[in-house]
Amino acid sequence: FNKSHAACYGLIAYWTAYLKAHYPDAFMAALMTSDQDDTERLAIEMTECKHMGIEVLNPDVNESFVEFAVVPGEKKIRFGMAAVKGVGVGAVEEIIRAREADGPFKSVEDFAKRVSTSKFNRKAWESLIKTGAFDGFGDRSDLLFNLDTIVAFAQKTQKEAASGQTDLFGMLGDESANVQPTMQLQPAPAKHTNKERLMWERE
Repeated sequence: FNKSHAACYGLIAYWTAYLKAHYPDAFMAALMTSDQDDTERLAIEMTECKHMGIEVLNPDVNESFVEFAVVPGEKKIRFGMAAVKGVGVGAVEEIIRAREADGPFKSVEDFAKRVSTSKFNRKAWESLIKTGAFDGFGDRSDLLFNLDTIVAFAQKTQKEAASGQTDLFGMLGDESANVQPTMQLQPAPAKHTNKERLMWERE
């Protein structure tokens, strides 16, 4: 019994050591995916990535997937969106579906129009903003300050699109059919500190 277990564990140790030595970024991405529900383990593994010269990037709605993923040829790992608390696999799959169907998101407004509110709710918005997944589109403080406006805009435009209201003028040949609904974001009265942002990311 002891010898059989020693042989099994020895073989697994050899396999994992080989993978870590020869495919370090893929190995660490897989390891972090397997531990994505354990914050303490993730912190240890991200520190190990740093020692190995691998950069772990924030989640990004245009770059991330469900799981942790290797950035080809760059010794970087992109944080998996499903590992963010408050963002389920279904929400991430909806983001990827929209991204694959019509290309990368161009703005928060574009994202709000294309990603279904039935699968991507307010909590998912808040969690991804706080972890930096929307950093390419605006400041986190500003986006959080306007969160109610963003969510209401997403619900309104998608409801109108579903009911066909946006096509009414197009059927009549009206030039105003080309005018798309927009939203105005207000600057946040106060910006959050770097310490607060780091606390959000850890949370």
